[in-house]
Amino acid sequence: MSMFTIHGGFTGLAASSRVRLARNLKGYPFRLTEAQHSEIAEKVFAALQSNPTIGPEFEKKQIIPRSTEAARLIEEHLISPELAQNGGWLIVSRDGGVAIMVGEEDHLRLQVIGTGLCPKECLETADRIAALIENALPFAYDARLGYLTACPTNVGTGLRASVMLHLPMLTATGEISRMTGYAGSRGCAVRGAYGEGSKAVGGFYQISNQVTLGASAAELTGQLVETAAAIIDAEKKAREQVRSQSEAALRDRIQRAAGTMKSAYLMETSEALTCISDVLVGLQMGFLTGTDPQALYRLEQEIRPAMLTGAPQERDQKRAALLRDAAKTLQFDI
Repeated sequence: MSMFTIHGGFTGLAASSRVRLARNLKGYPFRLTEAQHSEIAEKVFAALQSNPTIGPEFEKKQIIPRSTEAARLIEEHLISPELAQNGGWLIVSRDGGVAIMVGEEDHLRLQVIGTGLCPKECLETADRIAALIENALPFAYDARLGYLTACPTNVGTGLRASVMLHLPMLTATGEISRMTGYAGSRGCAVRGAYGEGSKAVGGFYQISNQVTLGASAAELTGQLVETAAAIIDAEKKAREQVRSQSEAALRDRIQRAAGTMKSAYLMETSEALTCISDVLVGLQMGFLTGTDPQALYRLEQEIRPAMLTGAPQERDQKRAALLRDAAKTLQFDI
């Protein structure tokens, strides 16, 4: 197991958790030149390498604007669309659990990713990595305001904590709009799987904190966990309601999705994501067995267009092959 592997609960409904800390280095302007980006990336990498335990886990790579690799790293949730568009640097652990973007809106965007509902544990790891960097490279900090950031909405903790939830029944029943309002009343936002401006595909949503000032990072993360747990509970109730109203139709949809995964020769992204979503519901509700839901969450990322090479039809063929392989062990509970 990697040093940065983090697992949380509710793995059937919470695909992953992420914590991101925005930090800027003291003594540098907020807007940097490419040379300064490179200089900061080298200094941060050197700070990590100074620790004999953590250092060997990291590698540094330059992000070429609009490159194929940049598109792939977006799909893996390791860099933002902005960094992919404009270029910069990525310092990443070998397992992808910790990633540091250099050259985005702030000098550093440090993120930690775990599986399941585990933002508190992700925050603990992020704080340790940030402290190691800050010992060598002081961050811009104000005693009254907290950490200083390029955007005023990030001032304070500089924290964006998020949880990726699978909410297909709340989506199907239209209840997702009510839960979005509930999250807003708790200081959280509900967005698509890739954050602000993205659409929810396959029932995958990102729940994140909106406030960064006036509370500690631990308090904000705790509130996010409580909000996510309430939304998870609502999704569970929606699933049972659909089961009680029309179990036969629900079972038919799930088994058709599983059958498609087992046999399709060509598969477009949207159809594949819908199949994965339905099969996940089947596994979690006991209609299907034989496959780990977490493996399907990983598959959801692996089938994205940027992760596959070749012409469109060739990608559809490769995508279908990945789904067939994942569905080999699926069994129907008839």
